[in-house]
Amino acid sequence: MQHIQLNDGNSIPALGYGVCAIGAWQQNDDYVTDVIFRAIEAGYRHFDTASLYGTERNLGEAMKRSGIPRSEFYIVSKVWDNEQGYNNTIAACERSLARLGLDYLDLYVIHWPVPEQTQATWQAMETLQQQGKIRSLGLSNFRISDIEQLLSFANIKPVYNQLELHPYMTQQALVEYCAQHEIAVSCWSPLGSGNWSGVAASEKPISDPAIKAIAEKYSVSTAQVILRWNIQQGRIAIPKSESDKNLQANLALFDFALSAEDIAIIDALNRNHRYGADPDTAYADNMQMDVPA
Repeated sequence: MQHIQLNDGNSIPALGYGVCAIGAWQQNDDYVTDVIFRAIEAGYRHFDTASLYGTERNLGEAMKRSGIPRSEFYIVSKVWDNEQGYNNTIAACERSLARLGLDYLDLYVIHWPVPEQTQATWQAMETLQQQGKIRSLGLSNFRISDIEQLLSFANIKPVYNQLELHPYMTQQALVEYCAQHEIAVSCWSPLGSGNWSGVAASEKPISDPAIKAIAEKYSVSTAQVILRWNIQQGRIAIPKSESDKNLQANLALFDFALSAEDIAIIDALNRNHRYGADPDTAYADNMQMDVPA
């Protein structure tokens, strides 16, 4: 598995598995645990969860069942909007660790920007890192203005920013800004969106004729082309699948390489189209969403 070096000296597997909406939104049962366990069996070691997803316990149970040492996993979780602030963030991280059954997280992330809470939240994360409960500190859905605000007071730089990023939403200016500040870019919904979104497959990048043509050239799937497009450009991709076939296919990205022309063709598909929430407007809706007990 290819790894990406982070600005704090740690490294992260370039391909992860997204532990969100397995089965259904905030589903938390044996089915979810079994899917995650099958992902571990397929070879995934980087898992991306969040307090809001309601799947932290399932991930912890699947890791324990696997018998694989903790040190071989890379585990990411996130603090939700209504958990932010200094004391709240400390408590939220402790709850996440308890649900996961872990002593530390490899990466802890601010799930969405809440600018009036960012300084207190980040200071709490720096404290948690000093206590050994977090290895690396990161962001999600942060805009350039949000990162500028954070960099004005942070003692520890963020290593990572997780964005909605796919061929129809390339966020090039933000990607370039992150690169200038040595912040790794990670892609949620890298294939366009999951089944949870209700978006028809025909409307997603996996069905785009240009990507289909590239996939045929290399005898791979359109999903593999998109994931390779990300990883080949130094980005982290976090797909989610519940079928054994796709779990395995999403890992099979390292025996072919896209040409510069292929990458340019995919880059040109951008239409600034979001399937998920927009950080400019997400706050009010997010604050109505609660972390499961």
